[in-house]
Amino acid sequence: MMEEIRSLIAQGKTVTITAKGNSMNPFIANSRDQITLGPWKKEDVVPGCVALVKDTRGIYLIHRVVKVEQNHIVLLGDGNVAQYEKAELSQIIGLMKSICRKGKTYESDSFVWRAYSLIWKWLTPVRRYPLGLWRRLHRNLLFVRK
Repeated sequence: MMEEIRSLIAQGKTVTITAKGNSMNPFIANSRDQITLGPWKKEDVVPGCVALVKDTRGIYLIHRVVKVEQNHIVLLGDGNVAQYEKAELSQIIGLMKSICRKGKTYESDSFVWRAYSLIWKWLTPVRRYPLGLWRRLHRNLLFVRK
């Protein structure tokens, strides 16, 4: 499937996929949110953007870019506190153009999404505390719903 996504994006098209995994919680939720990915140029790859990449280990992931160096990027999932990944620029498949969360669409360059990204970046040194609180609340809400 990823090679088909790569091919479509290389043709200049956008592709919408449903998020899988918890590494981007709390901003991108597993099996709930839809991410629209599209083509990119080198100047589009900046800290804070969300990229679909095949990392240096050969694993496909969608994470936030935290650092751009000459020919590679450093990524960190929003739900991670210290697990950084690296990818070459050539391993970027597409950048997030928008996300549909709970039925509401946010463009990746919108004020709201950029504010989320900036605040979350600032919280990186202490991210484990809000993540721990979010996970407890989320787990309790799931328990109450059942």
